Amino acid sequence: MIQEHPSTQVPPSRALALSKEEHRRLQRRYRNRRTLTAFLFLLPGTIFFVAFLVIPIVLLFFYTFNNGGIISEREWVGLANWRNVLRDDLVITAIRNTIVYCLMAIPAVFVISMVMALVLQQAARGGSVFRSLLYIPTLTPYVVAALIWQFVVHRDFGILNMILIQFGQEPRNWIGSPELALRSITMLEVWRGVGFWSLLFLAALIGLPKELYQAAALDGANAWQRFRHVTLPLMRPTIFFAVVMATIWNLQLFDSVSILTNGGPQNSTVTVVWYIQQTTFAYTDKVGFGAALSFMLLLLILFLALIEIRLLRKR
Repeated sequence: MIQEHPSTQVPPSRALALSKEEHRRLQRRYRNRRTLTAFLFLLPGTIFFVAFLVIPIVLLFFYTFNNGGIISEREWVGLANWRNVLRDDLVITAIRNTIVYCLMAIPAVFVISMVMALVLQQAARGGSVFRSLLYIPTLTPYVVAALIWQFVVHRDFGILNMILIQFGQEPRNWIGSPELALRSITMLEVWRGVGFWSLLFLAALIGLPKELYQAAALDGANAWQRFRHVTLPLMRPTIFFAVVMATIWNLQLFDSVSILTNGGPQNSTVTVVWYIQQTTFAYTDKVGFGAALSFMLLLLILFLALIEIRLLRKR
């Protein structure tokens, strides 16, 4: 319902007698009431935002200049934690592993998800069943998914090695090899993420206008040309959202590393979040170091997200 302006609520005889100053006063009261109502609606979300995001970030930044504070007493150390982070070789390894993982996982999961979304869009029967089955890995808890994945990559009875043996190849130690461990975790994360991104892309595909495809077909465009020149440009907002969110989520890789490899072998699967957990909670004398590394990860995520927004946003 459209709310009437306060000045219209004044009796006609009274409205004709209002001066300009009274009109301005009524308008000002109306604007203040609307502003107050808007702020009251925003207040619950703002409280949670400040309590669970702003204050923790401020405290995290404060802890970067201290040591201890969880079990032992807090001690001010200035910039020592930042210097230690920049000098730690394992930090460089963790950042490199995390970025390499993102470069492998994000393109792979997007390509597979787009193909699955296109297939599901054309499915005449059983589409809802296939969509439900496709989304099950995303709903699987990390512990259960890791246990399932051990049966896939196990050296002696894993499915991947059985397939390799059928093609005359030697079985591989997928989790125990420094060259293959990060790839194995990438495959696990791609398997878990395909369902979510497929349904996201499918929802975007269903909402695209069919008239443009009919016009492209009349102009003689084949399936690839329609996908390249019609589908991809129209899905730009969805792809933009997916790239930014996937980058933020994948830079925080922790669960599968902690369950499957615990950073090994030979630090080949050490990630930034895993190292933060180790330094903050496993070694309580490095709380400030973990806080500095956490704040560095926050800056890295913001930096990469801003670059992606700059490159992908349609001007």
